[in-house]
Amino acid sequence: MEMLSEEAPVSCAHFGEADLVHRAQQGDTFAFGELVNKYRDRVFNQIYRMIQNQDDALEITQKTFVKVWQSIQAFRGKSSFYTWLYKVATREAFEWHRRTRPRFVELHVDLRSPTAHPDREIQRNEIRQMVLHAVAQLSPKHRAVIVLKELEDLQYAEIAETLHCSIGTVMSRLFHARRKLQILLQPIYESLI
Repeated sequence: MEMLSEEAPVSCAHFGEADLVHRAQQGDTFAFGELVNKYRDRVFNQIYRMIQNQDDALEITQKTFVKVWQSIQAFRGKSSFYTWLYKVATREAFEWHRRTRPRFVELHVDLRSPTAHPDREIQRNEIRQMVLHAVAQLSPKHRAVIVLKELEDLQYAEIAETLHCSIGTVMSRLFHARRKLQILLQPIYESLI
């Protein structure tokens, strides 16, 4: 990495993403700061959906941007910068899973209806707990494809690039994750019929 630019800060707000990346590769911390500002919330949300802990998600987001800054010279533009960033963030989240092996994942989904009846509210809370329990039982790889496909609405090719695997592997993991959730949530289906 080259020496950091000691020039007076230049407003980078008018630069396109490619220009910001190029400037950051030249050591421009202000350009990199613009990239961080642009993607910080999206990266945090992606990580948070995978690990379901705000403090850990903030820490992993910070580690992601530090790692990206340290390796920005390796970015060659074969994909979009965001796809590359997403891949780094996903790897950091997987690494966190390997280190901590959380037993329970909390999925913050608001299942309430503005006109909910108290009995329905209780039922929804019970269903929510069953869904949370089922999602927590998925492996990190299966949870990742569910998050990227169902919550982030990425295409198979984008998920494959993010997870550094083939599209076939993505499809297989998604199939198995959905199948496992279907089996785990069978009691919910039966109780609603």
